[in-house]
Amino acid sequence: MRVRKGTILYAAGVLACGNVLLQVLGFVYRVVLSRFAGAEGLGVYRLVNSVYLVLNAGCLSGVTTACSRLSAACEARGESHRLGAVLRLAFRAFFALSAACTAVVLLCGGSIAANLLGDGRCARAFPYMLLCLALTGVENIFKSLFIGLERVQYTACSEVGEQLIRIFAVSFLLYEYGSGDYGRIAMLIFAGMVCSEVFSALFLTRLFRRNMRHIRFTRPDKELYGQFFGIAAPLSASALIGNMLGSAGSVLLPQRLMAAGLDYEQALSALGVISGMAMPLLLFPVAFVSSVCTALLPAVTAAQAVGEQARVRVLTGRVVTTVGLIGMPATAVLVPLAPQLSELFFRQPLTGGYAALLGAAAVAAYYQMATGSLLNALGLQRWNVATAISAELCQLALLYRWCARPTLGIYGYLLAMFLTGASAAAVNLAILHRRTAFRLKPFRRFGVPLLCGAAVFLWTRFFAQTFACRFDNTVTALTAALVSAIILYLLVLRLLGIRLGRYLAHRMENPAVLPVFLW
Repeated sequence: MRVRKGTILYAAGVLACGNVLLQVLGFVYRVVLSRFAGAEGLGVYRLVNSVYLVLNAGCLSGVTTACSRLSAACEARGESHRLGAVLRLAFRAFFALSAACTAVVLLCGGSIAANLLGDGRCARAFPYMLLCLALTGVENIFKSLFIGLERVQYTACSEVGEQLIRIFAVSFLLYEYGSGDYGRIAMLIFAGMVCSEVFSALFLTRLFRRNMRHIRFTRPDKELYGQFFGIAAPLSASALIGNMLGSAGSVLLPQRLMAAGLDYEQALSALGVISGMAMPLLLFPVAFVSSVCTALLPAVTAAQAVGEQARVRVLTGRVVTTVGLIGMPATAVLVPLAPQLSELFFRQPLTGGYAALLGAAAVAAYYQMATGSLLNALGLQRWNVATAISAELCQLALLYRWCARPTLGIYGYLLAMFLTGASAAAVNLAILHRRTAFRLKPFRRFGVPLLCGAAVFLWTRFFAQTFACRFDNTVTALTAALVSAIILYLLVLRLLGIRLGRYLAHRMENPAVLPVFLW
């Protein structure tokens, strides 16, 4: 099947290839961090990173979404002359917000590290963190413009180059200057991130100047101001509150684990394991899920802008189905292999129950991410704000209650992640069903992916046990089990009458085409 340029499937394919490579590079990056920094060093870095995520969310999340949505809408309506005004407004908003955040952190950095994070060593990384934030803003605003205009190949190239430079820069700095001081280690990690962000900002700026010379930074009018901040303000508030709650969870988790009987080093190591080792391993399928969501966002916005409600319903239904067809089986492949993979790459043991619960939380997160993206694309961001904040509040409350129990410990956090993510996804789905009238089709959208995932999980576990007995080399056994599981997954889809590439092409690009498969 030939894939045409400029289609949703082409965009999703480019993003998927880039994201898979990014996930592989990111996995290598996590391995490097675990070897040089250790679990406790990753815990300190995670504390600093929690502040960075809060600042990033407040300064960028709403701005980039507004830039992407408005640029897609302008392009769909033939108003390309307004793109410069959108871009100008995005940069103004970001630099105003980041300047305010920088002033607060520079003036109160010591108090933030000692009193809020509970570890004064974190303050050493703050200056590099702020520089990284400024460069990330420039990079992400240009990315959002390119995504809105469906020029996703630019963002893919930028992200791959950025990750390569980050791996080499952080590895070199930790190897040459890393020591037992974990505050210094966190500082060096952010210094390496600054090096990679310099590349991305310069690369995307150069691409913009070379390929979009027709865009002029015109003055935005009152209507554009209203549209921009109508999108950006609620999303920024939601992301800021959500990340503050998430960061509060990162700070609170070691304290509640200490209440369950762990000492500070053990509790900080537990935070480092879940955030720096286990989650990157189990969240690998996000490369595919996020590619579909990112490719669909401009298409849904464009269809909404020109009043094509039938296409909106088709795209909404297909993204929900695709998340299940990709997310559930891919996670099911990783769950039985996670203990051996963690031991192999991170030298950190994981139990089967730990991996299974984290895998379930990952699938719930995929559905929440996809349904939340659709709400944003349809201009229903206020509903996404409400569900996201409610989920974070519930998760924080459950974390506080369950993680202090000696019988649960870190499993209380994993259970809270799964329950709140699944609940938020269900609420988002109900809102989408009510507003777009797309058909839920529970068996097709959820039952079939669940059955497929269960079959893949059982056979992957069988393959892992069989090849572990047959091969003496762990790497060979895991590789054979992984390849066998992927082949089985594709065969199961074919038996169900689904050819994923044609399914996406026919159902996303040409919704009027009659189905020729069981779907």
